Amino acid sequence: MSQPKQISRRSFIRQMATTGAVGIAIPYFVPANALGQKGKPGANDKIGLGLIGCGGMGRGNLKNCANSPDVVVTGACDIWKTRRDAVVAQYQSTAKPYDDYREMLEAKDIDAVIIATPPHWHCRMAVDACRAGKDIYLQKPMTLHVGESLAVRNAVRRHQRISQIGTQIHASENYRRVVEFIRS
Repeated sequence: MSQPKQISRRSFIRQMATTGAVGIAIPYFVPANALGQKGKPGANDKIGLGLIGCGGMGRGNLKNCANSPDVVVTGACDIWKTRRDAVVAQYQSTAKPYDDYREMLEAKDIDAVIIATPPHWHCRMAVDACRAGKDIYLQKPMTLHVGESLAVRNAVRRHQRISQIGTQIHASENYRRVVEFIRS
């Protein structure tokens, strides 16, 4: 019989990071119009989700959200036509292409947006999304400056929106288990 293999915390964490951290937390957006007011059924039974920034991170976030039966991808916006068109082709029955994120924010069938653009756009796009009544999932970093972060926070509060900042691995069940293991 062989001896039980000893594993250090460091190697356990490394192994978890390479094998178990594939799942990214699925952000759930539940806007007021999807839930309805005062216990009434919502106006629609699915959450319309738009993507601003169709690069790898945005597409990964969108795919995770689209796996939920409560989500329908209704828009994709990117200045790079090939990236935008790839997302629209993947969700061709429901997604509409947009060249300008501001036009997408005007769409009535979009309840929430994923913002996965270069960080210098995050503040402006997040504030505009809140003003347009859209909930936001904002890729990290939230912004580049404290003042911009405060502007996003204030817009979320003022317009009573739901927001989440993407932290990928930190929101996964495996990561929480690793933290528990280290703390024990």
